[in-house]
Amino acid sequence: MKKSLLVLSSLWASVTYGGLEAEFGSYSNFIWRGVTFSENRPAFQATLDGQNEKGFYLGGFVSNAEFSDEALGPHAHVTHETDLSVGKRWVNNRWEIQVSYNRFMFPGAGVYDCDEFNLFLNYERFILELSYMDDYFGGQSNYRYIRFGHEWSYSKTIGATFFAGFNSFTSPHGGIKSRCLNVGCTDIAQTTRGAGNNDYVDLYLTHRKIIDNYVIFEFSLNWTNREIYSAQNNQISKQRAKDFAAIVGITLPFKI
Repeated sequence: MKKSLLVLSSLWASVTYGGLEAEFGSYSNFIWRGVTFSENRPAFQATLDGQNEKGFYLGGFVSNAEFSDEALGPHAHVTHETDLSVGKRWVNNRWEIQVSYNRFMFPGAGVYDCDEFNLFLNYERFILELSYMDDYFGGQSNYRYIRFGHEWSYSKTIGATFFAGFNSFTSPHGGIKSRCLNVGCTDIAQTTRGAGNNDYVDLYLTHRKIIDNYVIFEFSLNWTNREIYSAQNNQISKQRAKDFAAIVGITLPFKI
């Protein structure tokens, strides 16, 4: 399953054999619905997607990732992510429908493992995506996501895509979770508990130019009003997350 990525530079390869497709890439940041999963560092990723003639598919995704929560214990430090997806696609020359079940897994940090049910619709380049998770990365909160988008072309080699997404939580941050870090409990970790953030919006716009040999040049803008919560001395505080980014990207495709 592909993530929503902010790309500064990427290198990917695709191979198709029957209904099997694979992609390999390197990215300046691993951004998913306005949230960085790599602490704003580069990410190296791969996807594999096999589909039969009926449109049923099985997919896989792997990436390095980085985030942690000391209060959840030593097994809450993420170093990479591995996802599995199973679903069904219906496609014709005007529209596409896709339903899928996605399992997000974080080896060595299973407290964050969770499930997603997703519906994706594309009609004449207008896009609607709906998502539901009953345990947002271990946060014990229901999560709903709705995203609208549109793709358009200026010419055969220049195009753009715009997305607007709304992220909704039933149990946002607001409580304090603590854990003793030594035997005498003189060193205590304090973090917020809940899931994600208060409800927030994420916007994404990218322009791309196909150059010789199908090299793709991209210029993208990303914005979110997401807030980050933290806990210190039994007090909850929050600050605005990095809400704006301008990204220049280049994609160099080749076939195996």
